[in-house]
Amino acid sequence: MKKIISYIASDYTKDKIWLRRTRPSQREYQVLISIDNSRSMAESHSVHLAYQTLALISKALNRLEAGDIAIAKFGETVDILHGFDEGPFTDQSGIKVMSAFRFDQKATNVLSLVETSLKVLENAREKRSMSSATVADLWQLQFIISDGMCQDHERLHTVLRKAEEQRVMIVFVIIDSLHSTVDNAPGGKGVQSDSQQGSILTMDKAEFKNVDGRMELQLKKYLDCFPFKYYLVLRNVEALPEVLASTLKQFFERISEE
Repeated sequence: MKKIISYIASDYTKDKIWLRRTRPSQREYQVLISIDNSRSMAESHSVHLAYQTLALISKALNRLEAGDIAIAKFGETVDILHGFDEGPFTDQSGIKVMSAFRFDQKATNVLSLVETSLKVLENAREKRSMSSATVADLWQLQFIISDGMCQDHERLHTVLRKAEEQRVMIVFVIIDSLHSTVDNAPGGKGVQSDSQQGSILTMDKAEFKNVDGRMELQLKKYLDCFPFKYYLVLRNVEALPEVLASTLKQFFERISEE
């Protein structure tokens, strides 16, 4: 499984790691990929990049026999499009999954997603325990692919602590497709346009704080208050292999400490 890091980082050039394992893995893995199906994804032009991210992650994990893969969509509700018990995520499965997205949900309930995901993963763990003697070494990983907008940060902190207790690592892939552009100005110097103002990297979050008995409005960078411990900001799919390899490296370092 650790070979997936060098595989992704090499941009799928190390063909030897595609070979089937001859020894059983000491650990088993289940990976849940969840994609935001809300209207905001379409409005921020993130749909194509989300599809590319799904394809790249699922292809890497599938080729390397990383374990069971499940796919979900979420917005106001959560729907499992490809379950852990439905076998490998093939090209045919991908066509079925893609056709289920409409990107028309009016809200993005990330809290409901995480709560539902933990139930799905717990159920998958129980099913695995009935068919495998190595359930104690089962680790579960979830990728959330969204534009990063979420509410209920305090309640999310509580649910995310529960995820850690259940040995579930959740990685939030923020699709930030509002690229800043550079216009050619006289003299050969680039001038940055205002499009970056819509980026999550520059977004502020307003909070009321009690200061000397008075409530004052304070602004903080949105990502400074982001409830997810593991997250990455993706602006183009070409950067995904490197950042995904780094994320998986942290995942393996974490489970090696257990």
